Amino acid sequence: MTAFTKIALCAVSLVFAAPAFAESFDVATLSCTDFAALPADTKGVLIMWMDGYTGGINGDSSLDLERLQVNANDADAACSADPSRSLLDVMTEVVAQ
Repeated sequence: MTAFTKIALCAVSLVFAAPAFAESFDVATLSCTDFAALPADTKGVLIMWMDGYTGGINGDSSLDLERLQVNANDADAACSADPSRSLLDVMTEVVAQ
């Protein structure tokens, strides 16, 4: 099981138990390299948020945990291939597939 898969599976519980974050940032400027440097709990919340955001753009308001796991794995592969890419671009591309 990849790190992204573990993060995706934990994301639902992390959303409800997420710690307060002292820092805010523009998700549109976050690269895959920046994402890799984040703490694991922040990654889980962010992947969950981005899946919902990109799903909303596509008109999909459902929560499908299996799809979230696939999206997280696909995003992990795309980020590994090109760490300089925007994480939002990667997630938008993955969710559209």
